Amino acid sequence: MGNNEKITLDQQRAMGLRPQAGNYVPARIDRRAAPPLPINSEINMTIDAPPAATQHIEFRSSAVDRAKGFLIASVPLYAGFAFVVLLVSIFFAGVPFLSLSALIIFWLSFVAAWIVGYGWTLSVSAEGVSFFEARQKWDVIKEEQRRRWAHYDKLMEVQDDES
Repeated sequence: MGNNEKITLDQQRAMGLRPQAGNYVPARIDRRAAPPLPINSEINMTIDAPPAATQHIEFRSSAVDRAKGFLIASVPLYAGFAFVVLLVSIFFAGVPFLSLSALIIFWLSFVAAWIVGYGWTLSVSAEGVSFFEARQKWDVIKEEQRRRWAHYDKLMEVQDDES
């Protein structure tokens, strides 16, 4: 058979490709709701989970060396970006090349690119990953407390309605 030929349903059944109607079992849907927690139940609020992102860092240098490395790797890239922005503004916006506005455009685009690059580098560093993980754990606790108080408030409304 060629790639463009169609196979009929009878041919598929003859080849054993179509499932028989009796073999289909639908998924069971459990619609029971979880029972509510008692108001004064003792719940351990400790997140007993080891950090998912662990790092083993051996520094044979200092933070100053890392900062210098960042600058060596990024300043030429950001300067190139700022120069391209300056060329675009010269050719398409008519900005004079040797003018204060050209200098400001170059400087602001360089600083903007540097801030974005620095923020990204900081967020993916070992310290940034550890900070993100700690922040997420606190967010879990805050959400759990928010839901607990919402449940408690609902129970109080029911008790007020019954009285």
